[in-house]
Amino acid sequence: MKNLTLITIALFFAFSINNVTAQKKKVKVHKAKHGKTVVHKGKNGKKTVVHKGKNGNKTVVHKGKNGKKTVVHKKKHGKAHVYKPRKRYKRTRVVHYHYRHLPRRGAVVKSIHVNAKRYRYRGVKYRCYSGVWYKPYRSRWIVVRPAFGLRVKVLPVGYRRVVIGPKRYYYYYGTYYVQVNNEYEVVEAPMDAEVDSLPDGYNTLNIDGEEYYELDGTYYLSSQDEKGEEILVVVENPTL
Repeated sequence: MKNLTLITIALFFAFSINNVTAQKKKVKVHKAKHGKTVVHKGKNGKKTVVHKGKNGNKTVVHKGKNGKKTVVHKKKHGKAHVYKPRKRYKRTRVVHYHYRHLPRRGAVVKSIHVNAKRYRYRGVKYRCYSGVWYKPYRSRWIVVRPAFGLRVKVLPVGYRRVVIGPKRYYYYYGTYYVQVNNEYEVVEAPMDAEVDSLPDGYNTLNIDGEEYYELDGTYYLSSQDEKGEEILVVVENPTL
């Protein structure tokens, strides 16, 4: 009987210790406006942050001892892609430097060049000239980004090739394209894309001491490429 009592007491203490340890290693979940942010803390004190969005995709941020972050975007159907940490860089040129001769995004004009190509997609009559897209606005035309899914036969002159993992994109004047058979389809901006400039009409935001540029709901951070050239990198929405 005495031995049974001692065994019971020993089991009780063992359970209590395990329970306390489990609480220390408990995963913290912070709910955000558009999903959950989960923080896993391991034995070495490193944190793994998981941002879960509406579409179920995950963004995992591994933070090391040196404070640098490595971002991994996990998709439902596909392999995870690792994004390298970006060095912040203060630009010496205006963000729209390469497109300074073109109309600003959102500008309203009375007429378009007679050689503008015509497109009709999802009931909207678009016009495109020199890589700049327009759609009807009252009795005039407004400079816009075309709808995702619209396809063209030829890319604009002066486009920039953007490679993300195994996928190749084409960029010009704030619009991204991917090749589909013999055409090029307008798509969303891919994370970690590096571009040289944005069309005028972007918004500038200062968040936690960092300057971001927003255009069409896509956020960019100023940085440098391996050659030391000024670039803009597509990043996660810093306001979420």
